[in-house]
Amino acid sequence: MEFTPEQQAHIDQMLADSKVTWETEVLTPLTAERDELLQFKPVDKTDAEKALEQREQELFKKEIGIELKANKLDDFAEFLNVANADELKAKITQLSKILDARKINNGYVPDTHKQTTAYDQAAASGNVNGMIGAKLAKLFN
Repeated sequence: MEFTPEQQAHIDQMLADSKVTWETEVLTPLTAERDELLQFKPVDKTDAEKALEQREQELFKKEIGIELKANKLDDFAEFLNVANADELKAKITQLSKILDARKINNGYVPDTHKQTTAYDQAAASGNVNGMIGAKLAKLFN
């Protein structure tokens, strides 16, 4: 479809007007809001800062390992997740208390050891008079 130059000029003018209206009503507020939000964007870290943080994490892991070895708890290194040295010391103290309590509770307690009575001693030696005496003594006591 062919337009006359006047119609084409009118269409171009309408497009330009709608573009200006859209820019002022939609684009400008969005751009302003985006610029306002960009000030809250965290600053990207440089490679040096990233490397420094990595080294600090490695150093802290080594510190955790050394502290656990000093307390003979290095078997539990993978189970401890701490953020700083104070928290690490608190966890080590707590874990040590728990393990000490378990050592005490799990200690050897003989269950077959009992006091031998006079009757048992007499029976072991084959003394019938001693066995009868132990039974009678038990009856009258």
